[in-house]
Amino acid sequence: MQQDSDAISRIEHPSEMQAALEALTQPGGASLMFESPGSEPLPALVVYVRQGEGILVDITAIADIAPAIEKGRLVYLVGQSNGSMLRTPVLENIEWLPRQNDRLRFACDYPSHVEIMHRRSAYRAELKPGMEARATLLMAHSEVPVSGALRNLSLGGCLLELSLAAAMSLQPEQSVQGLVLDFPGGQRLRVPAKLRHVQGDNTQQVARIGCEFLAVDPQAEREIWFFVREIEREGARYGQQDARSLAPSPLFESRGGAMAPPSRPHGADYATPMARRLAKISAYLDTQLLGLQEGERIAPRDLSRHSDQLLGLLEEDREALLFASVCMVDDHPLVQHGIAVAVRLVDWASSQRLSRDVLKAMAACALVHDFGKILLPNELRHAQQFSNDDKRRMAEHVSLLDARMVDCRWLSPEVVNSVIWRINERLDGSGYPQGLAQRKVDSLSRMAAVIDVVDAMGRERADRKGRTVSQTYRHLLSHGEAFDLACVERYVKHFGIAPIGGLARFSNGQLAWIQRLDKEGRPRQVQVAPTDTLPRNVLGEVLIDSELARLGKLEALVVPAVG
Repeated sequence: MQQDSDAISRIEHPSEMQAALEALTQPGGASLMFESPGSEPLPALVVYVRQGEGILVDITAIADIAPAIEKGRLVYLVGQSNGSMLRTPVLENIEWLPRQNDRLRFACDYPSHVEIMHRRSAYRAELKPGMEARATLLMAHSEVPVSGALRNLSLGGCLLELSLAAAMSLQPEQSVQGLVLDFPGGQRLRVPAKLRHVQGDNTQQVARIGCEFLAVDPQAEREIWFFVREIEREGARYGQQDARSLAPSPLFESRGGAMAPPSRPHGADYATPMARRLAKISAYLDTQLLGLQEGERIAPRDLSRHSDQLLGLLEEDREALLFASVCMVDDHPLVQHGIAVAVRLVDWASSQRLSRDVLKAMAACALVHDFGKILLPNELRHAQQFSNDDKRRMAEHVSLLDARMVDCRWLSPEVVNSVIWRINERLDGSGYPQGLAQRKVDSLSRMAAVIDVVDAMGRERADRKGRTVSQTYRHLLSHGEAFDLACVERYVKHFGIAPIGGLARFSNGQLAWIQRLDKEGRPRQVQVAPTDTLPRNVLGEVLIDSELARLGKLEALVVPAVG
């Protein structure tokens, strides 16, 4: 646990104690808690605190706890004092006063000391391994909550740990409708919150989300204080040689309710073994995207290493990698698109007998070519209509990315220009960011543009639905003024009219994913799809060669549904 040396202090000086305890007499300033497992703050009214005389407490609102106190259950007071949290020792020599106007009151001794927890941003109670608590973010405009695990808690906020897939929809400074913390003992806290930072950890394949509590009322603040102290106390048990000698915290004594299972590695449920291996690269890219939002640059060593890994997967089994590139269903859309473009670009370029260093640079640039879009305003990225000014602002993503790649000096400047700066240029000068005309658009840029558009048009966006491969091919071939038709024809010849990764409908009504092609470009291996959604590990039977006759004739390729 991280804390300032005076984050928790013990006050014994009479005048300081009196000043602190008087805060309990303010409306809503105090709660009672039992010194026993399962106890939670209960609203109480402190009528007076008098040194040398004692404390008078009114529990009319919670009269049902009186029998427990009479039987000897130990209680203490908690509350707020000058922006800090206060706790008394167990109340001693409790005496009940005669009822007046149906008020239920008791008097007790003046305490020997009080403990003050100061509001320090560095004071965080850490959940050690074995201490689990579920965290749920209730998002505005979404019926699907985001779930993860609580990692530390303070009076002002907390740190959550989420899967990378769950974190991809989150952004720094984003407000949430509610943050809910659930402990094994059945205790629950719900508070409004704001996301302060969203950071990825590629090594652990998780994201860590810093949350700030907003407008916390006094009762919730007392509950937070209780949770912080109990987490600290439970953590102390883990530091003892004989932890059994300390009573466990009621927060972590399970009442039989199942906590959320530990997060599985990113991509563990992806459709194929190759997809699960490719997920290690996509996890790095997801983490890099989160880093860009936090002001980081593209890390040159990581980009180099993962580009090498991509080429290794391609050399091992190009068809398996082509299919795997459509299986990254839990990754950020920019990551899905970057991987698909990179795989197809280096697969096509490998047939051109280029050096491995050039192929590696092409892979690296393609993987991140659209990452500058994450730095654009959220409303612009998700707009359903684009004005001319919106299009101009959208084009800024290229220069925004370029500024974050200054450390990647190992990349060939020629490849960077072709794949990042010119992938969106068009032969008629209608592209961006520079509006270059035909003679200034090199051959690699022309091929990259075709690959980019084929993948982009097949994906659903906020402003349009996805198109089939046939529709995309027709679009490219009918716009020879913008696209190099020779590149379009080479693309179709290389990847086929029914390419790997396409979702096909056969004459028997069955859907199946195309996984391998024969020498004539016809499907020779497919995997039956139970639904028209993007592929996961619930795919059906794999059919090879003559087994495909059971499906009948390939009638059409369809656009997969998202979800």
